[in-house]
Amino acid sequence: MAKRLAQRIGRRKSSHQVGEAEKIIPINHETAEIIAQQEKLFREQFGREPGLDDPLFFDPGVAAPQFLSDKSTDEIWKSLLQAAGDSGIDPAIVYAMNKTGRIVTEANLELQTDSEVQEWSDAVNEYRQKIESGEIQ
Repeated sequence: MAKRLAQRIGRRKSSHQVGEAEKIIPINHETAEIIAQQEKLFREQFGREPGLDDPLFFDPGVAAPQFLSDKSTDEIWKSLLQAAGDSGIDPAIVYAMNKTGRIVTEANLELQTDSEVQEWSDAVNEYRQKIESGEIQ
């Protein structure tokens, strides 16, 4: 799961290959501002412009740019899951987040591949089946 999260938050590209097709992920104004802030932090930390292969979210405790460690991404993901659970989000959604390593919403549904949506739906249904069977209370 940490590697999946690192791939999602560490890469600077707005598209990636999915089979034969390239997947374009549009960004909104707020996301563009976050990226600009991270680029500014990168310049301050490393004294140069970030390159295409440099991480957007990087380990600030090192002299050369590198992706966040698996431990750091695990901690970020666990905090996100905890916050989601504490906020009253449907536990089936939190379960699916944990199981798939992604967050699927109406706003980003069209950005997911069919297999990603299926994996998400399967995880939500699995949680509900576990509730019905009494495996989870």
